[in-house]
Amino acid sequence: MTQPNPKLGFACAIGAQVLWGLFPLYVNEFKGKIEPLEIVAHRIIWSLVLLTGIYFLTQRRSETGRPKEDPSPKENPPPGSRLIGLGFVSASLIGVNWLTYVWAVSNERTLDASLGYYICPQVIILLSVVFLRERLGRLQWVAVGLAAVGVLVMTLSAASAPWVGALLAVAFGLYGLTKKMTSFSATGGLMLETGILVGPAIYLLVWRAGEGHAVVGDSVWINGLLLLTGVATVAPLALYAVAVKHLPFSTVGLLQFLGPTLQFLIAAFLFEEAFDFNRVLGFVFVWLGVGVFLVTLYLKARTEG
Repeated sequence: MTQPNPKLGFACAIGAQVLWGLFPLYVNEFKGKIEPLEIVAHRIIWSLVLLTGIYFLTQRRSETGRPKEDPSPKENPPPGSRLIGLGFVSASLIGVNWLTYVWAVSNERTLDASLGYYICPQVIILLSVVFLRERLGRLQWVAVGLAAVGVLVMTLSAASAPWVGALLAVAFGLYGLTKKMTSFSATGGLMLETGILVGPAIYLLVWRAGEGHAVVGDSVWINGLLLLTGVATVAPLALYAVAVKHLPFSTVGLLQFLGPTLQFLIAAFLFEEAFDFNRVLGFVFVWLGVGVFLVTLYLKARTEG
């Protein structure tokens, strides 16, 4: 089994969060042109196409005697019914997450989506303590507490019940837990998940087209963006899958505040969604928590150095 590489895990976690944080800008291009259901279906189909290409590329590299960059699903130990079951669970969870997020951005609820991803680290940390028996230091609990206060302030100031945020947080938190519990490679796990979802996705597009709904764009620009949904989807998920293999799950959860912060700034200042003092106050508490967590990383690095 590959030894954990904290530096690689940290870099991958940061990269995934930056890409997810900027994703609203991408989804917003489809607003009023392609319905959320169709966008998610395209994400599934083109992600599987991309992953299949990566798989055959790595296979060809191995046949020429050069090392693979990412093991294929066949190189993992033969999965039992438990792993296959977890694959179906993770596929369902990521499908729910995608649809909820795209719907939120398409319906001017990006701030609610960012709130969900602020809640998500709390869910991840709770899951890591309960199911993986990970332990947090005192300063880490302080960081969690500060972030929790910020999330509570933003939740209480929400104009409507924060079901969007709650659904996003729970679905993605459980998705991360299933990734932590499987032995699939980053590419292999994503291939399994998109392979499970691709049948329903194709059926949906065919059915929606038959009903007269637009399932492709009316311009080269929009169709090009639809083709790139695979890249936009696979890149951060692959980075995240690597991160959870090389970092404690609780650390991945705390680093996850970066993505929703970028989403928050985009929603507030570029999309000009309404926000008030309570949202700003919650935002400050969350970043105080992140600051305390970064201090714990610095102290740990000095101790180990």
